[in-house]
Amino acid sequence: MGLGGVDNLDHANESAVYGAITVGTTAIEVKVGASPLVNRKMVTLNPQSSGVFLGYDSGVTTATGTELFKDEYISLPIGPDISVYLIATGANNEVRIAELA
Repeated sequence: MGLGGVDNLDHANESAVYGAITVGTTAIEVKVGASPLVNRKMVTLNPQSSGVFLGYDSGVTTATGTELFKDEYISLPIGPDISVYLIATGANNEVRIAELA
């Protein structure tokens, strides 16, 4: 098994959803819609500004999270049972996201 319980040989080929979320000073879960995509195998992130940080629970802070950089493209092999959260140093930071299954 790979990271997040996803078999590295199990490629995403069923469906994809994408959109943008607005990240501020309160942690927000990375998902398109009300819940993570069923059978999700991958999440992609593309911050449109600096000062965005990533973590794996709602307690992430800008001091404890992993910093993402403006225009960076991140691809995470994350299943639907693993949560990804973002938080930022200020308000109104757009992050483009996709979930693939």
